[in-house]
Amino acid sequence: MSNTDNSSVPMDDESEVGNENATTKSTKVGDKRKSEYWNHFWDFRDPVTKKIVQVKCKYCEKMLTGNTNNGTSSLKKHLGACSKYPPNVDKKQKLISVYKFPESDATIVSNWKFDETACRLGLARMVIVDEQPFSIVEREGFRYFCSVAVPQFHIPSRFTVARDVKNIFVCESGKLKKLIGCLKSRVSLTTDCWTSIQNFNYLCLTAHFIDDNWKLHKRILNFQLMDSHKGKEIGKVVEACILKWEIEDRLFSLTVDNASSNDVAVGYLKTHFHDKLVLEGSFFHMRCACHVLNLIVKDGLSSVKSSIARIRAAVRYVRSSPSRAKLFAHSSMLVKVSCKGSVCLDVATRWNSTFLMLETALKFEKAFNRFAEDDPDFSRELKDGVPTQEDWVNAKVLSLCLKLFYESTKKMSGSLYVTTNLYFHEVLEVLSCLIEWENSTNMDIRIMGRQMREKFDKYYGDFGKTNIMMLVAVVLDPRYKLRFLKYSFKKLYPNDFAKVDVICDNLYDNVQKLFNHYDAIIASSSSKNNRNINVANVDNGSENLSSSNSEQMKKFYDDFDEEESDFIVEKSELDYYLEEARERRVEGEMFDILGWWKEKSDKYKVLSTLAKDILAIPISTVSSESAFSTSGRILDQFRSSLGPNMVEALVCTQDWLRASNVCIDIERFLEDVQKYEEELDGSDTGITQVNEFVGNN
Repeated sequence: MSNTDNSSVPMDDESEVGNENATTKSTKVGDKRKSEYWNHFWDFRDPVTKKIVQVKCKYCEKMLTGNTNNGTSSLKKHLGACSKYPPNVDKKQKLISVYKFPESDATIVSNWKFDETACRLGLARMVIVDEQPFSIVEREGFRYFCSVAVPQFHIPSRFTVARDVKNIFVCESGKLKKLIGCLKSRVSLTTDCWTSIQNFNYLCLTAHFIDDNWKLHKRILNFQLMDSHKGKEIGKVVEACILKWEIEDRLFSLTVDNASSNDVAVGYLKTHFHDKLVLEGSFFHMRCACHVLNLIVKDGLSSVKSSIARIRAAVRYVRSSPSRAKLFAHSSMLVKVSCKGSVCLDVATRWNSTFLMLETALKFEKAFNRFAEDDPDFSRELKDGVPTQEDWVNAKVLSLCLKLFYESTKKMSGSLYVTTNLYFHEVLEVLSCLIEWENSTNMDIRIMGRQMREKFDKYYGDFGKTNIMMLVAVVLDPRYKLRFLKYSFKKLYPNDFAKVDVICDNLYDNVQKLFNHYDAIIASSSSKNNRNINVANVDNGSENLSSSNSEQMKKFYDDFDEEESDFIVEKSELDYYLEEARERRVEGEMFDILGWWKEKSDKYKVLSTLAKDILAIPISTVSSESAFSTSGRILDQFRSSLGPNMVEALVCTQDWLRASNVCIDIERFLEDVQKYEEELDGSDTGITQVNEFVGNN
C-alpha cells in the first residue's frame, strides 16, 4: 500500500471497551502491521494462537474476516463503501444559510452546499461591491480566512477574479438592456464629467425610469472615457452610449449642470434625435437645480465673508495641534457645552461644508470666548482678530439661511424617490426667504439677500421661461393641479395678473400638446372609446331601431343623432382630471404619488403614461456625480493603473448589483466565462488585455 493513499486516511485512537477479545494495533507489543487501514477496525483474536481471526469496523460495526497474512485489500474495499466512514459522508449535503441585508431587516434563509463556482462568483461580487483590490486574493489574511471558513475553495488568481468581474459586468448589462427594452415608458438621463487621478476624462451617463409596476429606477449606463470636456465631444460620447443601449426611441429628457459645454452637447443631441424626442425635444434640456442653488449661495456668501473668515480662522487654530484641541475641550467643559462632538473645518469653496462648520461652531460660542482667556496666543495669532459678537450674530442668521438651501439641496438630490414634483415648491420656499432677507434690518443679511435674489432672478425670475416639465409635474400632482399654480403665480405677481394669465395659458397649452401627443401614440393600440369619457354616455338604442326595414324611421333617427351631436361635448381624460377634486394635502405626511397614479392608471390611461415619464425626470445631476465618489475610491493613488474598461465595469456593476439585490445567474455566468476565456486564448494579446483590466492592482 502506498504512503500517498494512506496519508489521506484519518487516524482514530479509540479502543474497544468491554470486549475482552477485541484489541487494537497499539495493544499488541511487536505488532508488525504497518498499514493505516488497521486503525479503523477492532481486532478479534483467537484466545489460543493470539492471531487475528476477525475485525470489526469502528463506524458501521460490521464484522469482517481478517488475517495479517492476507493483506488489507478487504479492509480498504470496505472503507470505500462504508456509509458511516466520515470521508464518505455526502460532501454535497445541504446546510442552512442565513443572510441578512445590511440596510434592512430582511433576512434570507436558504439551503447551502459548497459550490466552487458560487464561491468564485461571491468573491468577484465582494470585490465589486466593497471596492476591494483584485490583489486581495494574494493577501495572507484573506487566504488564511478562506482556509478556515471554506477549506475546499481553491482561491483564484487576481487575473481570474478580473475575468469574473468582467463577465459579471457583461451578464448584468445584458439583463439591464433587456429590462429597458421591455419598458413601456421613456427614459430620462443625467450626465456629468470627471477627471481621474490618471488625468483621464470620464463621462458618467445615468438612466432614470419608472417600470410597469410604478417603481422608480436609477441605473448608471456608462462610465465612459472621452478625449475632452468640449461640448461637441460630450454630445458625441452621449450619442454613442444612447445608440449602444438602443434607447434613442425612448429618450425623454437630459439633466445637466450649467456649464456652457453642456448647452452645446444638448444642442448636438437635439439635432441628431429631434424626430425621436417628445415634441421634437422642446423640453429635452433640464438644468440641474442643485447647481443653480449652489450659484445663488456663492453669490450671497461674498457679502458676509469677513465674519465667516474670522470663525474659520478660529476653528483652524483650535484644530491645529493636539495641545490646543485639549485646551479647547477643557474650556468647553468649564462653560458646560452640551455638544459632545468637536468643531469641524470647512472647505472654503463648498458652501455646504461652510454651513456645517458654522452650525457646529455656534454650539461652541461660549467655549471660544473662554478659550480666548485661557490661551493668550489665540487672539495674537489670528491676524483678523477673534470672532466678535457681531460675527456670531451673523453666523446665526447665516446658518439659518444656509440650512434652507442645504435641506432643499438634499431633497432635490434624491434619485430613489420622485423629485420632479418637489421642484416648484422648493423654488417657492427659497424665493419667499430671499424676499424676507431683502427686508432684514441687518445690513449684511439685507445685502446678502439682494445678491442672492439677483442670481435667483437670472434663472427663475420668469417662470414662463422655466422648463415647462417642472410645472407640468405640479399639474400631475393630484394634491395641487393647475389651480395651485394659478394661485401661486397670483401671489408672485400681485400687480400683474395679465402676466399670470399668459403663464397659465401657456402652461395649459403645453399640457394639452403633451396629452395629445401621448393620446396619438396610444391610439394605435386602443380605440378612442376606451380612452375618452363621453359625458353623454347614453345608449339611445338607435342601432336596434335602425335595423328596421323602414327607411323612413331610419332617416328619422339619423337626423336626430345629427342634430343632437351639436349639443354633446366630449371631454378628455385631462379635462376630467383637472375638474376632479384635489387629493387632500396632509402636512408632514409622505404622499405616494407613484402609488396614486398606479391606482388610477386604468381610469387615466393617457395621463398615467405621461405621468410615468415626467415623474421620472431627475432635477439634479447628483446621481451621476455620486459615481465619481465611487470611481475616486476605485482609482485612488494605490490603484491608479486600472484600465478604463475595468473602471467602467467596476463602477457600473457596483451600481447594478446594489440596485437589483438579486442573485447572479450562475449558468449564464459560466457561459460568459467560457466565451471570454476562449477569446483570450484565441488572441495573442490575451494577457495584455487582462493586464489592462487588472493593472497592478
